[in-house]
Amino acid sequence: MISVGDVVLSKAGRDANRAFVVTQVLDETYVLLCDGELRKLDKPKKKKLKHIKETKFKPMDEVRANGRVLDADIRKHLNSQKAIDRNSKEVKLV
Repeated sequence: MISVGDVVLSKAGRDANRAFVVTQVLDETYVLLCDGELRKLDKPKKKKLKHIKETKFKPMDEVRANGRVLDADIRKHLNSQKAIDRNSKEVKLV
């Protein structure tokens, strides 16, 4: 079950193989995703649950607590989890 703050992987679309943080669960079909770089908090990506995959990366607790989160915080979290390869911007599946 995907929840707010989880780090997920896009499986489909032109953003395939990119890591995102779930910022909001809209309903049983859709979520809003943000990576702090291409998809920022002011314009998150709306994506179907069937087009994303859960990862084993640590969830972002600041988003879960509804605290003030910046795009830089999300980028920092994804980079600290080594979820993004800086050169290709794709997820490392280690």
